[in-house]
Amino acid sequence: MRFKGKYNLKPGQSGFVHLIIDTEEDLWALYNIMAIGDCIKLATFRKVQHESGSKVTSKKRKMVLTLRVEEIDYSPEGIRFRGKNVSQNEYVAIGQYQTDEICVNSFFSLYKSCWDEMYIDTLKRATDVTQTSEVVAILMEEGIANLFYLTNTQTVNKGKINLSIPKKRNGSTQHDKGREKFFQQILDKFLKHINFENIKVIIIASPGFTQEDFRKYMEEKIENNKEFSTLKNNLKKIIYTHSSSGFKHSLEEILAKKEIKNLIKDVKCVDDVSVMERFNEVLGTEMDKIFFGYKQFLIAYEKKAIDTLIFTDGYIRKITGIERKELNKKIQELKSGTVEVCQFSSLHTTGEKVDEFGGIVGILKYVMPELSEVEEEEDEDKKGKGSTNLEEEIKDENLMDLINDNLVNYNPDKEDEDEKEEKEKKGKKKTKQENKNISQQRKKNQRKRSSFDDNDDYEDDVY
Repeated sequence: MRFKGKYNLKPGQSGFVHLIIDTEEDLWALYNIMAIGDCIKLATFRKVQHESGSKVTSKKRKMVLTLRVEEIDYSPEGIRFRGKNVSQNEYVAIGQYQTDEICVNSFFSLYKSCWDEMYIDTLKRATDVTQTSEVVAILMEEGIANLFYLTNTQTVNKGKINLSIPKKRNGSTQHDKGREKFFQQILDKFLKHINFENIKVIIIASPGFTQEDFRKYMEEKIENNKEFSTLKNNLKKIIYTHSSSGFKHSLEEILAKKEIKNLIKDVKCVDDVSVMERFNEVLGTEMDKIFFGYKQFLIAYEKKAIDTLIFTDGYIRKITGIERKELNKKIQELKSGTVEVCQFSSLHTTGEKVDEFGGIVGILKYVMPELSEVEEEEDEDKKGKGSTNLEEEIKDENLMDLINDNLVNYNPDKEDEDEKEEKEKKGKKKTKQENKNISQQRKKNQRKRSSFDDNDDYEDDVY
């Protein structure tokens, strides 16, 4: 994600940013920044009907709309949202609904009536190139392999292999051929999906000795073969280790290993795993030093008993605007003290586990038995409303000034204007040429008439 132009965001104030989406991961970051009640200004297409007498025609036109968001849906391909138009437009009245989508390479402006610290931090992380460190993990077992792409916010399966390998039999070579085919498919996936320039660490893990057998196969394959020169130059990035299986749930145990953590200690997903590992340890030994849910968090907060707070971006999205404001204020106070505050991504394995516990959990400094009597009640009416009430209108005049003054640098009617101007130029050129032809014809006729008159005069003189 990149900024277009300058921006100046301050916590608790309204403001805007012009953004360009570069990758699918940027979409997830944007999903955690966008909220119901925000305004999105972007270039879009809309069918416009035109009535001429009894005839009605429709034409798809480009235009710039500013939509106040009321619904948001995320997918890895794009963020689809629906909202009301809040700006003057020749073709769309204020208050009319429009559904649109932001995807990779989209350019748009995002306006908020209130930027809090969590929104600003998420935006900074998404646009900070120093935080794009990534890890690839290939987990395998006999006949099964999965290639995972680990980023700062999510774990994505980029390739899966499921191949039936014949069992070992005396006098048969089918098992060895099957294994060779299996390893070749892994190597093909490996080379197809891994960008060695951006990847920092490659983890290859399996139960037993499968990863070691693959290592031998790969090293023999690339030796003295110029086709694999890039892979050969990056072998030092590969770590071979043991896992309980070839599936996603084994990632947590792999990333928790001390030798792995030392090699990729500056990657955020590993930090999350370390925190989750400590949480699981306390949960298993001293359960009374763990709290679950917002109500238990409030009690622990008032008692100043929180040692570590863990919450997910999914939890932040589903709470109301008032709850978010209160939680954000408390989080900033905790951060200013000695409390460790961790925000996990709901797309990462650690975040998935925290969401199973309600989305907000933590470790206490001391035992609080009274928390066991507190039950978290979910208010279905509040879930999913986002950070702003739909009935609340935009009352911030400064925000409306920003929306009106800071337009996206794109004129949707420019092509129509250019086309019209071109037609006018052609028309003027044609008219000029026609006038020139008429003028030339008139001069020609004058010369003819002049010649005829001279001859008449001459003939009169002769006779």
